[in-house]
Amino acid sequence: MLISEEEWQAAKARTDVWARSLALPNGWLEIRNLPPQLEGQRAFEHIDGRRVIGTVGQHEGRWWLHVSVSRAKYIPSYEDLAGVKAAFVGEDLQALQIFPRRDEHVNIHPYCLHLWACLEPEGDGLPAFGAEGTI
Repeated sequence: MLISEEEWQAAKARTDVWARSLALPNGWLEIRNLPPQLEGQRAFEHIDGRRVIGTVGQHEGRWWLHVSVSRAKYIPSYEDLAGVKAAFVGEDLQALQIFPRRDEHVNIHPYCLHLWACLEPEGDGLPAFGAEGTI
């Protein structure tokens, strides 16, 4: 689904606000000169080879942060993903990793994982899965 120019500009502005709010740990640098197909997104690279692309967008009326983390030759580890969650999503938000239905799956990079975090003050709308024990 295509969005309007106004919606795209709003998403780009929110992505820029998110990127400016980051206090990146040592080892992370922002990649400045992005190719045209990444316009409106923000990209970062760690000295260990992890790459992150982040965007903020509206989905079903709510603002969400999408963070992808990739490696050049293998799928990022749990530790890679947890470190990216801490640095780019923060400790105060819940992040979700989605396993879509087969017919909705899109893969443009073989070694990339994704996190989604709802930025709305009322939360992501998920139940408290850990209420009866551990998650």
